[in-house]
Amino acid sequence: MELLLALAVLSAAMYPIVFIFRIGSPPRQSNQQEYMATLLAHHVVETIVAKRAQDPSYLPAMSYSEPVVQSAEHVEPVSQYFRTISPSGESITENDDSQLFWSLKPYKCQIDTYYLDESLFKAIVYITYQKEGRTMKVFFERLLPQKNFQTRTEGEE
Repeated sequence: MELLLALAVLSAAMYPIVFIFRIGSPPRQSNQQEYMATLLAHHVVETIVAKRAQDPSYLPAMSYSEPVVQSAEHVEPVSQYFRTISPSGESITENDDSQLFWSLKPYKCQIDTYYLDESLFKAIVYITYQKEGRTMKVFFERLLPQKNFQTRTEGEE
């Protein structure tokens, strides 16, 4: 009985370690569409970071849900982060690459930005798609500085 009690206490004590390990591991994508949405969100965040590196005053604007590819049935413009993705330097159409077009057609991109304080803002990228009649949403967020911190003196860290 004492051995069972000791095992129960040890098992309960190990739960926080298992919980921390589960939190630390990256979330698993359940299907190919979710994986693609994660890649698209990552692309948008990396584009924002690259534009900030080129122009420290660049701040992404908030946007509504916009398509990733240009389609004849969509009247809204393509998201600015996917307008120059094709080899021709324009948004992807069905005439450019039909396989790529049809694989990206279900996705829409939305950007939300929030100012947190004087030195930080948060950019959140939402990629939405339809799965079995339900709207699924994948988001990716990044904290970015508002000011250019590369102008520090050599003694500062």
